[in-house]
Amino acid sequence: MTSPSDRERRQHERHPQVLKVHARSLLSGQATSAQPTEFDGHIQNLSNGGACILSSYPLHADTFLCCDLPVFDAPVSIPTLMLVRWTAKRGNKSAGYISGLQFVV
Repeated sequence: MTSPSDRERRQHERHPQVLKVHARSLLSGQATSAQPTEFDGHIQNLSNGGACILSSYPLHADTFLCCDLPVFDAPVSIPTLMLVRWTAKRGNKSAGYISGLQFVV
């Protein structure tokens, strides 16, 4: 259930999705051993303002990413500039991370 503080914080309704996504950090100097320059992840949900992505690596806040978003039922993807707003570990036993990305353009 979404708490009142979560609803106030969110500007756009989330829509559950299960999509593979490929992302590239735009500034290679931002990549560290914990965050590669390129990686694959999964979109958990989308909104008009951004996306929630699951990845094997922690993404650093304020990192710009070019994400290739797939188009439903088509063999193409749309390159999209996104900004990492936050990242959190997915539970104590999981090796994965969840991050909030904001559409920039």
